[in-house]
Amino acid sequence: MMIHGWPYDRSLWDAQVAAFSPTYRCVRFSFPSQRAKSSHRLDEITQMYADTVLAVNGGRPVILMLSDWGCIFGYQFALRYPELVSRVIGVGIGGSSQVTYRASLDWKTRLKLAFAHRRLNAATRSSREAREACSRLQLPHAITWLRASQPTMGALPFKLRWPMLYIYGKRKPFPFHTRSFEQAVQAKPDSQVIAFRSGHWVMREQPEAFNSAVLGWLKGA
Repeated sequence: MMIHGWPYDRSLWDAQVAAFSPTYRCVRFSFPSQRAKSSHRLDEITQMYADTVLAVNGGRPVILMLSDWGCIFGYQFALRYPELVSRVIGVGIGGSSQVTYRASLDWKTRLKLAFAHRRLNAATRSSREAREACSRLQLPHAITWLRASQPTMGALPFKLRWPMLYIYGKRKPFPFHTRSFEQAVQAKPDSQVIAFRSGHWVMREQPEAFNSAVLGWLKGA
């Protein structure tokens, strides 16, 4: 089951569906458009994922492939419904808590992160293109970026309960995971971390290499 991140929709996974569908059944969906005036609680989002697994796979466990904000909410789904998840492929976002992640950053990276948030907030208020993008924000992403509610409320602490493949691109201003998270994944049996010489959207920038790495891990895990 493929869960996309902001600002993409299910088309983020086009190259992966083409590559994986001969061997695996691929399920993906776009979150319904969500305006800033309404939001969903974390338990509602994870329940939606559980209902999707029940509908498309009869409640049998699925392999999760998560990207960006899809990681944040996908991890919470896996922690709440461990019986519905067999393996996890996370792309770009680690499972560290927000507090732990921020504490792991040096002062230069913290400044970069603060500046990026400031630019995003300013663009959202003043840019027509950014406002239009925000009007199409998918279900969980409006919760954080538009501050409709607090996504961390009720969040479970991350625990690596499943074999995991974590993939990230090294060509970005700062990572979105801690070193301790990376070490925890590497230490777990049947799990692996792969760093690509790419930006954040590895599956778009290097689709063939990405697909080969994922398929190789799935065959060996």
